Amino acid sequence: MKPGYAVRAPRRSELTEILDAVNAAGRAGDPTAAAQTVDEYLRVWSRLDTGRDAWIVTGPGGEVAGYGHVTAETGEGRVHADAYTHPGHEGAGIGTRLLELAETRAAELATTAGQDLSLYNYVYLGGDSERLLRARGYRCTRVHQRMSIALDGPLAAPVWADGVTLRPCTGTAEDLRAVHACVEDAFGDRWGGEPRPYDVWADDLLYDGFDPSLWLLAERAGRIAGAALCRFRDVRGELAGEVGQLAVGREDRRLGIGRSLLLSSFALFAERGAPSVGLDVDSESLTGAHLLYARAGMTVTVSIGRFEREVSGATADGARTRG
Repeated sequence: MKPGYAVRAPRRSELTEILDAVNAAGRAGDPTAAAQTVDEYLRVWSRLDTGRDAWIVTGPGGEVAGYGHVTAETGEGRVHADAYTHPGHEGAGIGTRLLELAETRAAELATTAGQDLSLYNYVYLGGDSERLLRARGYRCTRVHQRMSIALDGPLAAPVWADGVTLRPCTGTAEDLRAVHACVEDAFGDRWGGEPRPYDVWADDLLYDGFDPSLWLLAERAGRIAGAALCRFRDVRGELAGEVGQLAVGREDRRLGIGRSLLLSSFALFAERGAPSVGLDVDSESLTGAHLLYARAGMTVTVSIGRFEREVSGATADGARTRG
């Protein structure tokens, strides 16, 4: 890094300033990116050893110039790295330094696990971050798209198949477990799909900002056939809608349930004054979800590549590309 920059472990008292840098970096790559929150990061940090798994970069004036962390899933053979450079400090070598730290930590985790691990980085395509990763031997193994629709005009009305009804989630334990069962069934055939126990799934979704009235459920034959799990997110200082998960059970596909749930989500957010709705989707979805969203009027705002490199337990310099 350039003179005047330093790296160390983050402190809880710095979290707000860290998020300012993280969100500024996100918006620089995609103005429609939703702001990450203190609650979300506290949940992430609860799973980390922040003294070893997270880093803050300070600038010449002591300000937060960059941040990064790794989250390990050694049981699944992978480590995820996240790194952010405040746009006011680009060109200082922060991204390179954070990537080096992530690789070194991944190598330590591989040593502890007694096996090679896949190190994943997710970055906007077409920028300096992609060029840095490719130069260090990473290759892009998947592309995700962020899509959005403005709610400033007429919206198509959902058309429900006979026998399908719509209702909001009640938020009861029984209803939440039924939603989880539907989501697990729907995502069971997705690329890289792995079963997610209820507690893990709930921990990712049922936190600050959870509103069961924003979870739309399609029922058919007495069971939940599909679900649109929505929430409000801060986008450019406004509360915009987000469809976090859109799922249709495998037995209930080809009935237009996914499209109707999506259109119902648009209508719900429009009624509540949201200016737009966004979501993330696999660009190679086996169910053609990205095509469904495009037909419903959503457009791609940014493409995000998953870059992968295999890290051995020897040294980070011995990392190799997975072929």
